[in-house]
Amino acid sequence: MSQPPSGADSFQEFYEATATSIRAYILRHSGDRSAVDDLFQITYIKFLGSRMASTPATPQARAYLYRIASNAISDHWRTVQRQQRLKLSIRNRATGGSEPHLAESIELREALRTLSKREQQLLWLLYAEAFTHKEVASIMKLSRASVRVLAFRARTKLARRMAAGSGTKDGAHK
Repeated sequence: MSQPPSGADSFQEFYEATATSIRAYILRHSGDRSAVDDLFQITYIKFLGSRMASTPATPQARAYLYRIASNAISDHWRTVQRQQRLKLSIRNRATGGSEPHLAESIELREALRTLSKREQQLLWLLYAEAFTHKEVASIMKLSRASVRVLAFRARTKLARRMAAGSGTKDGAHK
């Protein structure tokens, strides 16, 4: 008598049956070749952590996998947009909307160093690591409302420091 496939064998079959189509779906809908591998991996890791992982051979499991992939793509684009908005906001506040240049990235790095370690950590988690406010609150043991307020203050402080840095340099060149 043959035994039913074990959980690992069942998942392996599910993975082999869905991996190519999920990867193509992620590429097609994310449009970001550099993020495909990460989004693909996130999709399967989240699937394995779900209740559906115990029954992967069902149509519902396949649909759930696509829902996870869709959410991962959405999260990715929210993160990209958030990072672009932060860069644009800082650049606009610091330079009055002029085009970016190498000096600005150096100024930004220097301005970041003037922030407290807590402010640096907060901005890093939000914008470089792309954690949500809720996740940052958990990591830093703060309330979600505190994260929002502290992030606003840190961005404002950073923008002021950037503006002061560019103003000083402009004054020195005149």
